[in-house]
Amino acid sequence: MGADNTEMPLSSPVEASPQERNALPQYGFGADIGFEQLIDSNPFLFRVHTPKEPSPFYDNTEPYFVGQAFQDSVGALAFRPSTVSPYQTPSTHTYADVSKHMDWTTKASSPYVSTSFSFAWAIWEATRRYHHGMKHGVEIAIIDAKALSGKAVTAVELLHQGARKDRHPDHWKWWRYAHEAQDVLVWGYIPGTVVLASIPLTQILSKLPSYFLNPHPSVLKDTPISRVGWEYERKKYSYRMFCQDMSERFLRMPVDRRVRDTTAGAVRLAITLLRPWFHRLATDDFTTATAVACDLAQCIARWPGLWWVREHPEIKDLIRCLVHIVGEEAREARRTQALADATRMQDIVGGLEQLARTFHERPDTRSARSSFTMASTSSTASVVDEDETKVDRDLASFVLKPILTEEGKSSFQVVRPPVFSPPVSSSSSKLAPPPESVKPAEEAKVDNSVSASGAGERQTAKGKEKANDGPHVDKVTSPISPIGDVARRFFGSTLGAATGARAAQSDFFSKEFYARTASTFLTGFFLGTFITLCMLSPQRREIANHFT
Repeated sequence: MGADNTEMPLSSPVEASPQERNALPQYGFGADIGFEQLIDSNPFLFRVHTPKEPSPFYDNTEPYFVGQAFQDSVGALAFRPSTVSPYQTPSTHTYADVSKHMDWTTKASSPYVSTSFSFAWAIWEATRRYHHGMKHGVEIAIIDAKALSGKAVTAVELLHQGARKDRHPDHWKWWRYAHEAQDVLVWGYIPGTVVLASIPLTQILSKLPSYFLNPHPSVLKDTPISRVGWEYERKKYSYRMFCQDMSERFLRMPVDRRVRDTTAGAVRLAITLLRPWFHRLATDDFTTATAVACDLAQCIARWPGLWWVREHPEIKDLIRCLVHIVGEEAREARRTQALADATRMQDIVGGLEQLARTFHERPDTRSARSSFTMASTSSTASVVDEDETKVDRDLASFVLKPILTEEGKSSFQVVRPPVFSPPVSSSSSKLAPPPESVKPAEEAKVDNSVSASGAGERQTAKGKEKANDGPHVDKVTSPISPIGDVARRFFGSTLGAATGARAAQSDFFSKEFYARTASTFLTGFFLGTFITLCMLSPQRREIANHFT
C-alpha cells in the first residue's frame, strides 16, 4: 500500500456533523474534557468487570455497580442515616475524591465507579485481565452515558482542578492513565436501568472487525484470545502501542475492506454488544433500538480512522440501512419465536387438561374395579363353600330351637343334634322303621314343649332323613324355620355391615384425597403470594438480607 494511505491529515476536508464535533480520538481527550460536553458525541460508557451471582430478588432499579465505599452499606442505608450516601450526588467533586480513587492503597474507600468512553480500551483491558487473571468470566458492560448526567465526571477534569501544592506524588501517573483510558467516574452507584447489556469477552472477540484479528492465527494455541491481532502476551505493551498497531493495520487495508469493516463489521460488533437488549427492544420499540444501535456502530466505525470516516459520508447511510435490516430480522425472529412458544404452551395446557380429566376419572374406575373384584370373590366363595354353608345352617337350626314362653317371648334351647345312622340296603330300609319313629320318653316330653314351628322344623328334618334313606320316600316341604330367618338376618347384617364399612372407607379416602389436594393448592397460593409481595416490596433487598 502507498504511503498516502498511512498518512493522517491534520484537518479533515469535510465539515464534521454536530454529533461528531466532540467525538473522542483513539487516545486521550480533545479540547473538551468535561463529561457534560462529551456525552452528546460519545453516548456510551464501558466497564470491564467480573460478574457475581445476582440475588434472586434483584430488580433492575437497584444498583448494578456500586462504589467500594458503599459495598457493605448500600442495603442498610434505607434503615440508618448516613453522612455520605450513594443516592445523593454531592454538589462538587474534589481532588481528594479522585486521588482516593486512583491510589490503590485507599481505593477501597472510594465513592466512585470507574467506566470508560472507549470500547477499544475496554476490549484491550478485558483481554489483559483474561490473560493474566485466574478468572476468565470477564465481561464488558455497555452503559447509557446520558442517563448518568449530573452524577458522573471525567477523571482528567478532577485531576485538572488540583492545585500544584495539593498534588499527589503519583499525580502525573494518574493523569496518563486517565487520558489513555478516557476514564469516567460515576458517583455512588450505577442503576441497572442504565446498563444496556453485559457481554462476556469470549463472545465479543469472535465478532471484532478484521483489523483487530490476526489473519494467520497459530494452530498451536486454541484459546478464545489466540486470534486477536495485538501482542497481549508481551510485557509493557501499552494501550498507546495497541492504538498505533490497529490504526496502521486498518490504513494498510484496501478501500473495499475498510468500507466493509466500518459498516458491516461495525454493525456486527454493535449488535453483539447490545444483543439481549436490542433483540428485546426491537419488538417493543423498534425506533429506539435501531437508533441506539446506529450510534454505537458509528462510534465503532470512526475509531480506527476518524478523518477517513468523515471523508466517506455514505458510511452513515450504509450503517443505518444495515441496522434496520438486522432489526427487521430480529423482530421477525422474535415474532416467530413468540408464536412457537404460544403453540407449545397451548399443547402443554391441553396435555394438562387431559391429565386432569384422567386423574378425576381414576377414583370411579378404582371403586368400580374394587366392587367387581368383591363380587367375583363373593361368587367364587359361595360356589366353593356352598356345602359347608349348608351344613352350618343345618347345625345351627338343630342346635338352637326357638321356644315361646308363657309371656310370649321367644327363647332358645340347646337340643341334642340328630344321630346319623350308617347307610343300609333298600330291603332293610323297607322293613325297619325309620330312626325317628322310635323315640325315648324323654324326647317325647321335650317334643311336647316345642312350639308348632319347632315341630314343623323336626318334620322337615325327618323328611330329609327319610329321603336320604331310600329313593321311594317323598320329600317333605315345610315353611322356613324362624331360627333360619334369625341366622340369615344375623349373617346378612354382618355382611351388610362389612359392605357399608368398605363404602365408608372408600368415601373417607376420597374425602381425604380432596382435602389434601385443596390444602396443597392453598399452601402454594399463600406461599406464592408472600414471595410476590416480597419481590414487589420496595424494601425487598432488606427483606432478603433478613431471611438469609
